Amino acid sequence: MAINFDDLKDTAVDLAQAAAQKAKELATIAKAKASIAAEEIKIRKAYIELGKLYYRDYALGEDMDSAEYLPWCDKITASRAVIEDLKNLIADIKEKGELTDEEVETADEEPAEEPEQTEE
Repeated sequence: MAINFDDLKDTAVDLAQAAAQKAKELATIAKAKASIAAEEIKIRKAYIELGKLYYRDYALGEDMDSAEYLPWCDKITASRAVIEDLKNLIADIKEKGELTDEEVETADEEPAEEPEQTEE
């Protein structure tokens, strides 16, 4: 039985290229998940600020000033749109790369640390 080294080399090259492509896809997914976590932190911060404004107006018996609330609402809406785009990117990569759910789940990086909140 003769070994065809050219075929063996071609197979090895193909496998290495497939592994590199899968690693690139998983890295992109991990970055997208980290960005999603960062956007979720932005949303939580916006909710906190919005709540502080609302409570201040409530405690003082003032009418709600939508001009004051609107920037925080816009930030929440924008972050939700970014999250949706990132989730779609992950789904597209998963579909095109024929990645399993398990591979996608293991593509997680450490979640972003939330800064400590100070009392105001």
